[in-house]
Amino acid sequence: MKIAAYLRSNDSRTNDRVHHFAAALGAELTYRDRPVECDLAIQAGFQISPAMKDAMDRDVPFIILENPVWGKEEGNYVFSYNGLARGGTVPNCDELPFRFHPPLYSWKDWEGGQTTIFGQVENDKALRGADIYRWVEGCEEVLPRAVFRPHPVTLSRPDQANQESFEETLKKTHLAITYTSTVGSQAVIAGIPTIACHEGSLAWDVSSHSLSEAPVTPDRELWIHRLAYRHINLNEAVPVEYILSGYDEARANAEAGKYDNMSNGRPQ
Repeated sequence: MKIAAYLRSNDSRTNDRVHHFAAALGAELTYRDRPVECDLAIQAGFQISPAMKDAMDRDVPFIILENPVWGKEEGNYVFSYNGLARGGTVPNCDELPFRFHPPLYSWKDWEGGQTTIFGQVENDKALRGADIYRWVEGCEEVLPRAVFRPHPVTLSRPDQANQESFEETLKKTHLAITYTSTVGSQAVIAGIPTIACHEGSLAWDVSSHSLSEAPVTPDRELWIHRLAYRHINLNEAVPVEYILSGYDEARANAEAGKYDNMSNGRPQ
């Protein structure tokens, strides 16, 4: 099987992920604007580059490397086939040994404190075409007492400096409202009942999806075990056998045209 891994042409921290992943899988390194014929393509970031367009045009599966739920500063990143987060697939790991993950905190009483709506960056590909501000307005109509926390990237520098820290916000929050942000999973780990409004969220399987229903507080052990197997660290060995065990499913999905939509909801 020929594997191609695509780098950004400019120096980028995400290229470190591609180098790490590619070396373990024996991939040929090239650049996003120079697609090559391959059986599996690898890219950091959920964008339709010439390389990703070429893969989809030829019904070839790809792996997207993206920001993790935990441990970004320690070199963590996550992977999935043919999409981003839960919009992609990963191999089954239910019978595999324990893998490191943060501890799960006890569930909070969702009525015992602040409800927080967590914003995302406008036009981020993770939104898959949704208007984040319209979504926030809809949430506020249903939950008028909720507090909106904008994504720091959307704020001016002075406003960023004055914004309450993420950690302090989590301490206050007893109910988290998210769209597809990794905040959803971070909130669930922190024991905060969560409403995730899009199935691409990694918190989808342990969250509610309706603003008008009481949130759920399910068992999270299997969920976080599966989430741990998505995480890879730049300073540790890549679990190649596990990753490639998902190739056949990913290839079948690609041949059927089942790719997650990375073109902001437009046809790709």
